[in-house]
Amino acid sequence: MNIEAIQLEIETLKSKLTGNLFEDGETQQAIYELKKQLNPAIAENPMLEEEEEECLYCGS
Repeated sequence: MNIEAIQLEIETLKSKLTGNLFEDGETQQAIYELKKQLNPAIAENPMLEEEEEECLYCGS
């Protein structure tokens, strides 16, 4: 998958988010896996993620 296709898929998945943590779990995981393809370093250091919209650990 090329960069543009990955970014388009991320945007598509983001549009499906409901705001419900339990319902969005699989979608959030899919988004994260795609973001790791764009920037593998975020697996080891999540703070490197470019567009941090929400806290990674909210609710924990």
